[in-house]
Amino acid sequence: MSTFGKCKGGGRRSALRAPAPLMAFVTTLTATHSAVLIDVSSTGARLQGTDLPTTGDELFVNLEGIVAFGTVAWAKGAERGIAFDPPLSTMDEKSLRHRVATARGVRPEIKAALDDWSLGLAR
Repeated sequence: MSTFGKCKGGGRRSALRAPAPLMAFVTTLTATHSAVLIDVSSTGARLQGTDLPTTGDELFVNLEGIVAFGTVAWAKGAERGIAFDPPLSTMDEKSLRHRVATARGVRPEIKAALDDWSLGLAR
């Protein structure tokens, strides 16, 4: 699976996902674990790590200082799909996308232009 959902083509998710090579911290009632954020959208994230919570577990995810409440929607090997409830605010999503673009070495305005082009919005 190359992304945690699809924004087009019959996928279950309508929210645009951004590849996200950032650290995340997952906190349950009993423990905190570090994980790598694989991709993220306003409605959820895909994480990879060891000893992460299992399907159905409720948790908080700290993504570069943005804290979201969620539930583990699925687990496959070391990967977990987290569904945020509520979804990230527009401001938090924009801030996180900026951090993702910066972490990947791409200036945010170039990343935004590439996103528009890939979605067919650029002319």
